[in-house]
Amino acid sequence: MNRDHFVELYDYTDWANRRVWNCVMQLSQEDFEKHLTFSIGAIHIQCAHTMGVEYWWLGFLRTGELNFITDEELEQYKDRELLRKRWNEVTETNKAYVASLTDAELQRLVKPSFWDENEQPISVAQALTQVANHSTDHRAQIMAMLHVLGGEGVGQDFLEYLHRFASSEG
Repeated sequence: MNRDHFVELYDYTDWANRRVWNCVMQLSQEDFEKHLTFSIGAIHIQCAHTMGVEYWWLGFLRTGELNFITDEELEQYKDRELLRKRWNEVTETNKAYVASLTDAELQRLVKPSFWDENEQPISVAQALTQVANHSTDHRAQIMAMLHVLGGEGVGQDFLEYLHRFASSEG
């Protein structure tokens, strides 16, 4: 895996996040905040959590610092405009980091301080893969939750992204 692989992976992640977000925006505020007994609760929490993991992990890879989204921020992210604005900022920062990757950076080993002593470090490449897969997992959960709420769904398959990208439909 090289930088170009991760640039494409994070372009895809952004594309898929935005497609799912467009479905989320069709919800009423009540449905956006409605607690569901699936995964981690309301769709607003799913979205904020997904953005938050993208934020802290890539921030940790860039700086070595752990900065998590606070409970106060989570409460503020019931405001979809604020959440989308912050997610856009996170995405742009993350994409800039990914674009700067070198082979040495991708191989560098990292270990967040909260991991158990017996947890082994992972490479930056593995961490980046984890974050992208984590986002895919939560997008799928959001799609299931949208279905339960009677909302519209959308495809987020990587092949769909490739076909749209190749044909310039974006």
